[in-house]
Amino acid sequence: MAAFFFRARLLPLMVALCFLAAHGFSPTTCNRSPPRRVTALSSATTTDSTSVGVGPRLAIREDFPGCQRIHSDPDIFVISGFLDPASCQDLIRRANDKGLQQSPVAYAGWTQDFKDLVELAAKGPVTWLAIGVGWWQTKDDPTAGQVELIGHMVQNFVLFMGLAIAGIGLFTKSRADQLQDLRTSTSTTLDDLNSTSKQETQGPLQFVRRTAELFTPGSSSSDSLKRQQQQDEAALFEAPTVIRYESRQVLAPHYDANRSAATEDANRGGQTLATLLVYLNDVAEGGLTRFGKLDTASPNTQLDYAQVDESQEKLCIRPKMGDALLFFPADVSGKFDERTEHEGCPAVDEKYIARIWRHQNRVPPPFGLAQDELLRV
Repeated sequence: MAAFFFRARLLPLMVALCFLAAHGFSPTTCNRSPPRRVTALSSATTTDSTSVGVGPRLAIREDFPGCQRIHSDPDIFVISGFLDPASCQDLIRRANDKGLQQSPVAYAGWTQDFKDLVELAAKGPVTWLAIGVGWWQTKDDPTAGQVELIGHMVQNFVLFMGLAIAGIGLFTKSRADQLQDLRTSTSTTLDDLNSTSKQETQGPLQFVRRTAELFTPGSSSSDSLKRQQQQDEAALFEAPTVIRYESRQVLAPHYDANRSAATEDANRGGQTLATLLVYLNDVAEGGLTRFGKLDTASPNTQLDYAQVDESQEKLCIRPKMGDALLFFPADVSGKFDERTEHEGCPAVDEKYIARIWRHQNRVPPPFGLAQDELLRV
């Protein structure tokens, strides 16, 4: 009889707690926004580009020699003859001399994923377990009241939440390890722009200079001021990276921007606003750069670039020595643009590319160029 009165007395409290748990109440889930899930490597899920709502992209010199738009909304450009053959060959030579290692993969957005999973655990299983076990611990104690029940539930919530956080941490690490298997290329960064002699071709320096010119629209007519503007622009670059794809090596569909850039990329300049790729050698077969969410035919764009593979439904670019590919993973304010998901298709012949990421803010070493290197630009 006492146990019956105990259960009847606590029934309103149990109903209220179950209602709150079912509606997502927990210490961390009040006013929770919908989860966002983005990783550096992703599945090629089609998205309606009209719903993205990104703002204007970073301004560039659209009158740059050889520059033409091959896709609109989002804008994608190619620049024919961006680097001369000697500079391309020098970049390859320097990369091989330095040594290439397996290209790293960043689990972009892991902090948001971790937070979402913790909130999901707190909203559902952890809260339900805490309530259920708390009831079981007190159901046969006729002296237990609401205070004792709540005390057990709080203790249980803390215990189960700790176990959930540990499990989520292990899951996040496992996912990051699995992502590495989806990128099989090798790469190295070239943060030394100097050459061993004045007569030697300076591929990395030419790459940075040309990129700074491209990203400095309306630059001053004064040579000294123009050079300062380009040095300031180069300070927003990550150091040039040379990437090699050997036969059957790939880079799975991925994004260059990061929804959590303000947190995860704060030490490397924040969000990536532009990606510039230069193909360093001609590739007879394989190695296309593919944008899986963009059709080859783009409104208001007339294709006049032979390296676009028009036999493909999605936008694909064939590598050609010295030509550059430019796109914008986020808008000028840093808002992520998921339409720019892209991949490096399986290589048949060996392929080399050089890449510069242009960020929102100054990129300090070791990710960016040191001050003495910037003065060479």
